[in-house]
Amino acid sequence: MWKLKNITQLIQEILEIEWRMFRQVKSETPAPCQNAPESFKSIRGSIFESWNQDVLSSYLQDLITAQKVGRNLLTEKYARMDNRIPPLNDNPLIDIIVNIETAWQEDIKSRYPAIYSRVCRSTDAVDGGGNFSTYLRAELETYGNGTITLYFQQLNATWEKGENPSLKALDNLVKKGGYRDMDHAESHLTLHR
Repeated sequence: MWKLKNITQLIQEILEIEWRMFRQVKSETPAPCQNAPESFKSIRGSIFESWNQDVLSSYLQDLITAQKVGRNLLTEKYARMDNRIPPLNDNPLIDIIVNIETAWQEDIKSRYPAIYSRVCRSTDAVDGGGNFSTYLRAELETYGNGTITLYFQQLNATWEKGENPSLKALDNLVKKGGYRDMDHAESHLTLHR
């Protein structure tokens, strides 16, 4: 049933559900984009554009299922980031995914430091959701095990090819911000620090 939707439709449905959930989040530190739907959708959409159809379909199903039982996955994510609730999922793939994606973030940080400092969560040891690993782990814990497995399979395949989908997602975002590509954005942001 979900396979019949194209990637653009899947992303739009995910963004609509996530936005409704995100607007209801009450965290210790409100996120700046909670009052900026277009900014939120641009950032999250850039990430989802790097996902394949199977992962998108599975995550959309997670969101729909959560809604039906009254769960707000984004509230749960922020509660985990603030360490207000216990872990939601102990799937061992979560740690592997966090390690892979943290390595990709370090790659971005070394290649594009100006972009990284402006738009990425730090991989440095900091408390709370400001840390990339904490944020990612909290998000992954809200996914169903099927989504985690599919997501891991996609990441592992790209890891084995030496690709960095986090870089692709960031490239999507900078293009939405009016830059030609990552190099153009890095050059501009370096000059205007």
